[in-house]
Order: sequence, then structure tokens, then C-alpha cells
Amino acid sequence: LLALGAAGAVLLQELCRFACFRTLRKADAGLATLSEDGRSPISPRRMAYVSGLSFGLISGVFSITNILADSAGPGTVGIHGDSPYYFITSAFLTMALVLLHTFWGIIFFDACERRRAGGLALVVGSHLLTSGLTFLNPWYEASLGPIFILTLCTGLWAFSTTGGSFHNVLKCLSCKQEPEGQAMLCSALQVPPE
Repeated sequence: LLALGAAGAVLLQELCRFACFRTLRKADAGLATLSEDGRSPISPRRMAYVSGLSFGLISGVFSITNILADSAGPGTVGIHGDSPYYFITSAFLTMALVLLHTFWGIIFFDACERRRAGGLALVVGSHLLTSGLTFLNPWYEASLGPIFILTLCTGLWAFSTTGGSFHNVLKCLSCKQEPEGQAMLCSALQVPPE
């Protein structure tokens, strides 16, 4: 019954993410009509990032609130044979969920923009998988490891979705080594040139 409730909660969150996408697209169209040049002042990528980060922060607040409520209760975690790593693993899990929601928001918005059902299905599926993995707790090695691998893979997917490439990362890291184009690259990164 608990697993069914978790699956329902994940599907409800994804429906809310879609409703947020639709609302922001309508607001974007309204902002474009009000601007002088006819373009929206907010890019779709920024909206996706901010929406995903908002979902992630809300998820993190709910997760950490439950953990803090457990810490204030009677008794001590681990005293009856439970894992003494409950709080630290919960913190890492909350961090992973905040990042995952941010990445999922970016991928979800891109999939909606481009009308790619496969991207939407992968976001919903990975969200369901992440929620399902938390049922393996308190066997934290079985849940945290796959969740962090999923976070890394989803982060790389979101990075490539936004147009990121390994070449751009190298250009960013070598900003101080390349005098040509340094001012342009540093201004894009908002770093004062040397």
C-alpha cells in the first residue's frame, strides 16, 4: 500500500510539473507580447532550471522536515540495532533529490518543448525508480549508490540537453590560459579578465 502511495505521489508531482510548464509557457507568450522587440525576456532554459530547482527545494524541505521530526522524538537513532548513519544518509539522499528534481525539470521542459514522449517517460520512470529505491532503506548501500549513479547520469543528460559539451567545459576551465577570446569568454562567465 505504501509503494502504491509513493507511485501515486510521483505521478502527481509529474502532473504538477506539466501544469507548471503549461502555465509558464502561457506567461512567456504574454511577456513576449508586452516586450518591445516581441521576444520573451526569460528563456525557456531558465524557466526549466528555476522550475526544477523550485521542485527540488520543496522536495528537500519536506524530506528534511521529516528527518528533523525524527531527531526530536524520544529515543536515539541506532539504539535498537538501527543504522547509526540514518541522519547522514538522509542528508545525502535529500541532496540527491534536490539535484534530481532540478535535472528532471530541465529534461522535462525540453521534452515538452520538442514533443518527445520518450524524454517524458524517462523522467517519470527515473522518478519512480528513485522513489522505489528508497524502500530499500535502511540498507543504505543498496539505495544511495544507485541513486547517486542516477543523479550523475541525469545531470549529464540535463547538461547535454541545455547545449553543454565537453569542449565548452574545457574552454571554461582554460579561460586564464587563452589570451585570445579571453575577454569574451570571461564576460560570458562574468569573470573580470586578468
